Amino acid sequence: MRYLIAFTLLLSIFLGFGQVYDNEDDEESKEYDTKSDFFDYKKRLYLGLNNSFYVDFITSPVGTFQIEYAEPGGGVRYEDAAVQSRYLSYFTIGIEPRYNLVDFKKNLALAMSAQIAAGFGSTYAASEYAASAEGFGNFQIPVMLRLYYGASATQAAQDDFGVNIGAGYELNKIGVLNFRENRNRDKNSDVPPPQQAWIMPAVALGVHFYRGSSPMEVNLKYGFGPIQNQEIDNFGNPIPGRRTTRANSIKLSFTYLLDN
Repeated sequence: MRYLIAFTLLLSIFLGFGQVYDNEDDEESKEYDTKSDFFDYKKRLYLGLNNSFYVDFITSPVGTFQIEYAEPGGGVRYEDAAVQSRYLSYFTIGIEPRYNLVDFKKNLALAMSAQIAAGFGSTYAASEYAASAEGFGNFQIPVMLRLYYGASATQAAQDDFGVNIGAGYELNKIGVLNFRENRNRDKNSDVPPPQQAWIMPAVALGVHFYRGSSPMEVNLKYGFGPIQNQEIDNFGNPIPGRRTTRANSIKLSFTYLLDN
């Protein structure tokens, strides 16, 4: 709830800023047709090519797997142990379609975006208290409701600079390719299983400007999962005191619009 309240406040400030700034060109804005057909994709659909270098980190939720211990005198027992992976993408590339739901005026619009990105990087243990699933590569799909103001807000926007804010949910999968030898991959395996995909909330802030005659966006996105209490370590031993963790992601990316 507090994230929704914070986003609502930011949205109100954002709209207020836009209203004050636009007082000088209200008459010009009225000339822009904001009542166009909702299915006029030529006017409402945008397509961008997105990439990120190194500043793309993802941490999975903490989970458990079973580790095998030999019993004195023969036999084995199985204990739950903690697993949580962190992922660094060396290079990420994606395609980002965006559709303007409402064009309030020529430089203010509400849109839905869905970036489909694939990364090239590797996983490692998120902390000293957790084992890591091994793997290479990731994909991430954030679906967001975003408010655009200024440059690139609509096809008719003539501003040299613009900003946007957004909130939504993202799907993450890290360690897409698993190169570890397949050793008894079942519930009794002492090798952490491949990291399962998960969904968590995400927020974003972007700025728009022109690089020469080409419009582009610099975007910072942050994803966050619920806070989790971790009670055992990667050997199944109780952790002294109280330790909390959460899934999260942070990415700094550059988007180049392909159709403007």
